[in-house]
Amino acid sequence: MMKQWKPSWSGNEPESRRKAIDGLGLNRIRVCGEKQLYELVLEAASKAIGEAGITARDINLILDYSTWSSENSQGLSFAHKLSADLGAETSMILSFKVGGCAGLHVAIKTALGWMTTDESIQTVLLITGDAAPEGNRSLLPITMHGDASSAVILRREGMEGPLLLGIEAMTLGHLQNAITMVRTSDHLDIVVDALCMEREVRPVYFLNMLLMVNKALAASSLRLKDIDHFIYSNLSRRDREGFCKMVGLPKGGLPPTLMEEYGHTFASDLVINYANMRRDGLIRPGQLLLFASAGIGFTWGVTIARA
Repeated sequence: MMKQWKPSWSGNEPESRRKAIDGLGLNRIRVCGEKQLYELVLEAASKAIGEAGITARDINLILDYSTWSSENSQGLSFAHKLSADLGAETSMILSFKVGGCAGLHVAIKTALGWMTTDESIQTVLLITGDAAPEGNRSLLPITMHGDASSAVILRREGMEGPLLLGIEAMTLGHLQNAITMVRTSDHLDIVVDALCMEREVRPVYFLNMLLMVNKALAASSLRLKDIDHFIYSNLSRRDREGFCKMVGLPKGGLPPTLMEEYGHTFASDLVINYANMRRDGLIRPGQLLLFASAGIGFTWGVTIARA
């Protein structure tokens, strides 16, 4: 189990900090502790392979879209070690650090591109494992980072899991400095340009999210009212409320998540929230699912699937 960390937020803090904390909606987060992040990556990948009813030798491509961790910051991705430890040595290895919290959508589009142009790639393993750089868990008033890993199996002829109907992603490169990873001395820091976030990102944040939602719906010949479940990231309670307003959902319209117990886990949020909904029996066959998130880059992404 990962170690739980509960911040000691006192009632004597300045009013602005209190409001920021209230807006997060987080009680505690999960951190790796003594456990190595790669152990979580290996566990997530192994479970995904088992649930898909395949073997590691069936995997033709492993794509690692982790944003950051001290374990994969030296040039090699988790995918290299996974291919050996899982017994998938013949798989193609890819990795990128594009999209941050919206990396899942970029990873899916990248994998589908390979599958479209190379018929030998029948099965793809998407993995991400992220741990906040030391001293960077608290990014008030934006979020609070927890550590996590997740894995997704994509198959051409898969019999289990949702059917992908549409994926849209976009980046605005001129906003790349809004949230960046900067190396100072011997470690990395997450640096937030508060002025850029306030003046340039916030005015277009939900507009671009809505653009991606509408493009994904149109490509799937669907309407917003057709969606049964909206699965969103865990940046903060305030952010989730903003998404609800954007798509016209009532207060509490998003499915309940364990956000309060996990914090924001980079690109694993969507997979964790979906897996918990499925485990709790909230998703029925045939229902339509819309996954949405945004992250560094600056990147927005939306994926639509049928359960």
